[in-house]
Amino acid sequence: MVAKIIIVSLTLAFSISSAISAESLPPLEIETGFDVLHSPNTTIEGLHRFYVGLPTSHNFRFGQAIYSSAYGDGGGAFFWGFEVTHRTLITSRLSASLSGFIGGGGGASQVNGDGTMGRLSILGDYELTPGWGLQAGMARIKVNGSAINDWATTLGVRFTPFKLSSTNRSADWGLRSASLRFSRYTFPNTLTRSAKRQNDLSLMGAEARFFASEAYEVFIGADGAASGSDGYMQVQGGIRGRWPVGPVSLFGESSLGFGGGGDVDTGGGFLVGAAIGAAFELTPYFDLEIAYRGQKAIDTQLAGHGININLSRVFNRYDDHGKSNKSQRWQIGLGLSSQVPNDNYMKAGNNKGIHPLMQETSIDLFLTENVYLTGNAQTTVNGGVAGFAIGLLGLGYEFELNDSWQLALEGHIGAAGGGGVDVGSGFIGGLRAEIDYLLSSKNAVSFGFGILKSNVGGMRIPIFQIGLKHKFSTGALLLAK
Repeated sequence: MVAKIIIVSLTLAFSISSAISAESLPPLEIETGFDVLHSPNTTIEGLHRFYVGLPTSHNFRFGQAIYSSAYGDGGGAFFWGFEVTHRTLITSRLSASLSGFIGGGGGASQVNGDGTMGRLSILGDYELTPGWGLQAGMARIKVNGSAINDWATTLGVRFTPFKLSSTNRSADWGLRSASLRFSRYTFPNTLTRSAKRQNDLSLMGAEARFFASEAYEVFIGADGAASGSDGYMQVQGGIRGRWPVGPVSLFGESSLGFGGGGDVDTGGGFLVGAAIGAAFELTPYFDLEIAYRGQKAIDTQLAGHGININLSRVFNRYDDHGKSNKSQRWQIGLGLSSQVPNDNYMKAGNNKGIHPLMQETSIDLFLTENVYLTGNAQTTVNGGVAGFAIGLLGLGYEFELNDSWQLALEGHIGAAGGGGVDVGSGFIGGLRAEIDYLLSSKNAVSFGFGILKSNVGGMRIPIFQIGLKHKFSTGALLLAK
């Protein structure tokens, strides 16, 4: 049943990518807020919501949402999937918003089995200013394999980072850069949930940055543990100020977010952080950034500091803000992948009843006509490994076979953990081949096969994938059709 629902969602996603017209539809929207459970029966007492939706019509949006533990003692619980919203105007400023979510996840030892999550909500939405709204209402949340089946009070904020015009589609905010990031944190005098000494953590992740003004940007990023505590994950956003000093750009940032898993004691999961650093221009299009960063869990003693190293693809620098017309090719993929467990797949050594089905999203950034960087995120939606999640970074090459078919080969490294899967320290690698049938110049159905292996631990598995792909282009502060 879950697979059928998600396949329907993927079909809807394809119809969206085919139908979007920047001249006639409203822009992308982002919503963030909190669900506070009325009668919590687990240590997860409330969730944070982050949703990005693309327009399918003037009232409907389809996108993806991530829910993470925010209250109680469930840090490390993450749920991710597809969400549809519909907003009906009541007055010039007041509207009613309906949303439905289907996805999966788990963590914090509160979810067993499949981890499938469903959520329905109704919200009142009051527009404060063009592009900004306050939301309040009710939600019903159910997570299979847990005691979560409850009503929640939900409060949130809606905002529009891209304001598109019918002439040049220029944005008040635009994508400044995208980054691959690597971090190493140490946690002096900190204990884990099981009262052991907290190991140092090595994290891998990615980040997107958007112009907020000439000197400031907002960012959102996610990381997973490659060593130190398999299953740890964090999602954070914040604001960063930059001050050019010749060929170097100094910066400072502050952030809020949520994290946990892998026995890391983040309490309810709420994290705060700050950093200072410098960016060095390698080429007009790439920066190397080095930062010293500290972060702390709000309601536990967890506090760490360390070094971040980011390799950033810069689309628009501050001195040409709004002037450049450089174009960047992208591709987004939505799909399902099935894993075939080997004998040592589970830490418990028993694979009976384990058939993981993962929902996945890929974003590809083309460096040349055929070569691209790829980021891939996955979470389980069925198959007995609730809480299992994967994040991959890699390099791909696309071959055009004929007018209807193309082939892509990809190599990945990344982090994985959760769900009792034996991924050792959390560092994984893999290879994948995808063959795409072109439905149009921008859209394709994709079929894939690959191999995924943990560096240590028992996971060594074949992957079978089906999905949809959509190509698009951005220029400086442009969201192209």
